[in-house]
Amino acid sequence: MNNKPKYMMENKFKNKRLKDLHSLKLLDTTPEKEYDTITSLAAFICDTPISLVSLVTDTRQFFKSHHGIDITETNVENSFCDYTIKVPQKFFIVEDARKDNRFKDTSLVIGNSSFIFYAGIPLITKEGNALGTLCVIDHKPRKLDEKQLEALTSLANQVVQLFELRKNRLEIKEMANNFADESQRLHTIISATRVGTWEWHIPSDKINLNERWAEMLGYTLEELKPLSSESIQRLIFPKDFETLTEKIMACLEKKSDFYVGEHRFLHKKGHVVWIHDRGQVVSWTKDGKPLLMAGTHTDITELKNTETQFSTITNNIPGAVFRYQRYPEGKDELRLVSNGAKSLWGFSAEEVMQNNNLIWERYDDKDLKAHLQTIKNSAVDLSFWKHEWRYHHPDGTIRWHKGFGNPVRLKNDTTIWDSVIFDITTQKENELKIEKSEKRFKGLVQNGSDLITIFDFKGNYNYVSPTSRKILGIPSEEFVEKNALEFIHPDDKETFYASLLSLKNEKQVAIKPFRFKHGDGSWRWMETFVTNLMEDSSVGGLVANSKDITERKLTEDKLKKSEAYYRGLYESQTNYVLRTDMDGNYTYVNKKFVEEFGWLYADEKILGNNCMGSIMDYHHQKTQETVGQCVAEPGKVFKIEIDKPSSDGRILTTLWDFVCVEDSDGKPSEIQCMGLDITDRIKSEKALKESEHRYSDLFQLSPQPKFVYDMATLKFLDVNQSAIEHYGYSYDEFMNMSISEIRPESEIPKFEATLKRAQEKGKQTFLGEHIHRKKNGKEIVVEIRINNLTYKGKEAKVVLVTDITERHNHMKAIEAQNERFRKIAWTQSHEVRAPLARIMGMVELLKVDYTSTKEKELLLKHILFSATELDDIVRDIVDATQQEEI
Repeated sequence: MNNKPKYMMENKFKNKRLKDLHSLKLLDTTPEKEYDTITSLAAFICDTPISLVSLVTDTRQFFKSHHGIDITETNVENSFCDYTIKVPQKFFIVEDARKDNRFKDTSLVIGNSSFIFYAGIPLITKEGNALGTLCVIDHKPRKLDEKQLEALTSLANQVVQLFELRKNRLEIKEMANNFADESQRLHTIISATRVGTWEWHIPSDKINLNERWAEMLGYTLEELKPLSSESIQRLIFPKDFETLTEKIMACLEKKSDFYVGEHRFLHKKGHVVWIHDRGQVVSWTKDGKPLLMAGTHTDITELKNTETQFSTITNNIPGAVFRYQRYPEGKDELRLVSNGAKSLWGFSAEEVMQNNNLIWERYDDKDLKAHLQTIKNSAVDLSFWKHEWRYHHPDGTIRWHKGFGNPVRLKNDTTIWDSVIFDITTQKENELKIEKSEKRFKGLVQNGSDLITIFDFKGNYNYVSPTSRKILGIPSEEFVEKNALEFIHPDDKETFYASLLSLKNEKQVAIKPFRFKHGDGSWRWMETFVTNLMEDSSVGGLVANSKDITERKLTEDKLKKSEAYYRGLYESQTNYVLRTDMDGNYTYVNKKFVEEFGWLYADEKILGNNCMGSIMDYHHQKTQETVGQCVAEPGKVFKIEIDKPSSDGRILTTLWDFVCVEDSDGKPSEIQCMGLDITDRIKSEKALKESEHRYSDLFQLSPQPKFVYDMATLKFLDVNQSAIEHYGYSYDEFMNMSISEIRPESEIPKFEATLKRAQEKGKQTFLGEHIHRKKNGKEIVVEIRINNLTYKGKEAKVVLVTDITERHNHMKAIEAQNERFRKIAWTQSHEVRAPLARIMGMVELLKVDYTSTKEKELLLKHILFSATELDDIVRDIVDATQQEEI
């Protein structure tokens, strides 16, 4: 019972294949150069003595082309080619048939032929039927490389193209036979068609008509009498009267030899009759005046209606109908293009008829060469043209087009195709989707992570996918003719079987996870969905899709055990912990969050309420933007500061980590958040910033030069405006200098020694006098005071500079003056005192009475000498003082 659908399906495919094969009418045909060229090329490429194009029926294989052997057919039984068209692989290769159980005892191997090596590729038509093979054969074992296999594939495609070409030719031949019959019928109809005739004797205005002329308009000749140009005028459709009159007058005035036109006449019943009207002056008077005019009328009403209908049809076909004309020299053009051109090509019919390069320029480069070749081939043998290609539409899309055309050769060797092109983009996309879907389904079944099985209501297996080896450690063939209950844990069998029975009333059921015995003896937890496809003849069973969820079960058990632990951990957190769904509604909050913000919600019931209720209005937009970033990059943590209301009326500043979590399908499912109160920290940081700002002002606005330098590199890190003005360097120049560069070279050793002493003395050091050099080269004497500090993460020193150059010079002047005073005092105490003492002593001697006159004169002389000496000393002191002042 289970094999019947498969048997019926195989017969169906077989009959379809044979029908396709017989339709080609290739069996028992004579050799053809096209096929022989391909087999010769295949043998050459593969370096084999034999190559065949084999057409396989149900009883024999006919060699349409046989290179290297003379036979034209063999029995199909045990043939290599019969295997080739049945195997699903692209190639069927037997490297050494003597070692292959299928062929080693056959006459092909052990007989005179001794076919040892075989490589064949099925010839599959576009309908999916394998009609035969292209194969190469050798009398010794061998292998083919990848390039040879690719070449065989290309040649096989060429054979299939020859099949399609033959099929098209047969179709065209049949169409031609039909067209010939139709042409004969049309000729008979045309021969039997009656034409209306008329004659107009112009001088007498007498008109003669035949019966057919009157009949076209629904009259008899008697009803139209008396006939004259005036009575005929009444039968002409008013809007066509002027045009017809102009054509007749052109003939009467010898401006035209004849006239031809399509004009409307009025039928007796009131409707319009389209007439193909032809006339000319057939007789003239001797003086050159028109005498007799004659012509014919043909009823073309039906033709006109048909043209209108055809125009309506072609203009409403979802594609373009046109005539393509190609001249012998290669020039081509489009004619009679329908309105569908605009939708198909993006250009109007008028545009493409004027310049068909608008279309050619938009053909896909990959398809253009093959497309032109199909036109060339059709022109050569006048075969029915058909092709598919890609077209770059002006709207930016790439579309698939498919065209058909029937060629006709004109006498001047010009070829025309009456053609139609359709947009098959949707069809192509669907074909690609189906192809991808089929490949994906096959890949999922054979290589996926799921186990696919088919069994009956008793649990007997009909099919097990190859993934059983990977999932259960058991090859799929070991399940054949076994029952699923043999592998299910005893405690789970009853539940499993009950679920199967429920499928008699339901289409699909999810079976509760059960344990299934692994090949290594362990039990694996399986999750299974079963669908009832007993009524589907192609399946005929219950289809189960199973997954190994053992690891998930173990994980779930671990999660259950750890859930209580983590919940307790969250509840004991001093930080806020919460989760929301994708709409912002709380799904979890910890105890800390409830204590702080539960007062915002009735009865402190927070879950289910929206999180925006606990956020200050001015931070709503910022919060929503952060959530949007989380959703765009799931798993990435985003930080955000949010102000929240406090129960005591204050505003709390909180810092949060937001992260978006995805569900098992990879879709964002919730936002997890962890936050803490940073209100006090923000206040401290604010106070620190204000303090830093105040100190920055003190630094920058100080009237004394200040600068900061790096203790490691001695590079300037910052200078104030006073330093820039005092030293003459710009801020940028300072930033590229070290503190050594504002000192003369003679001061460097002293500076290095000072740095060393400053480090030894500690944080704050008065370092005395130093010499600095300004940008203009002038040297100044400064006092500096240094403090240690951390500046932008670096160990640095801040230096206060006092310029004492003037004070230093003043002190030097005072010291010099003091030195002079010391010299004067010394002079006073030593040089002045000696003559003064002598004068004073001699004055005392003058007071003595016993002093003689001579002695007195001598004393006076000595007094005068001492006084003169004293005067010289005083004069020297005065001179010395005046010189210093100068």
